[in-house]
Amino acid sequence: MHTPHENDIRDRAYALWQEAGSPEGREEEFWHRAERELSEESGLDTSDLASGVTQPLPPAGILTH
Repeated sequence: MHTPHENDIRDRAYALWQEAGSPEGREEEFWHRAERELSEESGLDTSDLASGVTQPLPPAGILTH
């Protein structure tokens, strides 16, 4: 599973915006909707519960990058 690519989100958001009649001032709404739709299509968990999950920190002394 992967995070939707920014270009894919932009294309979907633009299509959604056009379908809605190209309303002004609602760019973020369409961006978030496109991001959510693409995430759901790729099988990512976008629930509120999943958004609160954090990754544990590695033990001290272990390099991560």
